[in-house]
Amino acid sequence: MPAGDPGKEQFRRIIPEFRNLHILAALGPLFDFRSEVVANDEFGVRGGLDETTKDHYVEHLLACDRMRRRVTYNPEKTPLGDLIERAINSNETLLGSTAPFGGDEIQEAPGGLISLPWSVDGSDANIPLGSQLNFRSQNALVLLGALDRAIVNWTRLESRFRTSFIYVKDSMRMYGSYVQVLEYLKAFAGDANRVDMASGVRPTEEPQGPGDSPNLKTESSKAAAATVR
Repeated sequence: MPAGDPGKEQFRRIIPEFRNLHILAALGPLFDFRSEVVANDEFGVRGGLDETTKDHYVEHLLACDRMRRRVTYNPEKTPLGDLIERAINSNETLLGSTAPFGGDEIQEAPGGLISLPWSVDGSDANIPLGSQLNFRSQNALVLLGALDRAIVNWTRLESRFRTSFIYVKDSMRMYGSYVQVLEYLKAFAGDANRVDMASGVRPTEEPQGPGDSPNLKTESSKAAAATVR
């Protein structure tokens, strides 16, 4: 399917068309973050993530949150949350400003519908669905699920009917999604949270097949299907 068509699986609730171009701007770093998670070979290890990977992911999350701030229409300077900002010692010049985009001084003309430029139906190998992944790490599934939910939530905001910017309340809703990602990283990422896994080979990886794995019972029914008369 082309970009803009409805998504599948974890993206099945996504809204593929809306007016707000700034929502697309906010989704960009989030999809970049997701691509880092999908491509990370550490999720082939069930024991957890090292400290370097954790810090790298927090930097991606910080970039996502800075873009959230920039697309928020906030002339009253309402506090937009700073938990993620305080989670890492960042370089302001490197990661960009948190100031909103310009253009809110003059009323903009109404915009037409725009389509989501990312294919979230499984046809894009760079944006795989959950069923297309082979993560050994259960924590990876939790983290990826939180990111995918944030992607879906961006497209479902009430602010999608605007041509640009998002409301403060919508911004704080997305902030809540990002804080949840941060809490997941604190809970299971980093050297302190790494766990040794003695059973390094999964049943599907046994060279003699799943039936060769200890304590794994395979059964097949010999009963014939009942005939309905």
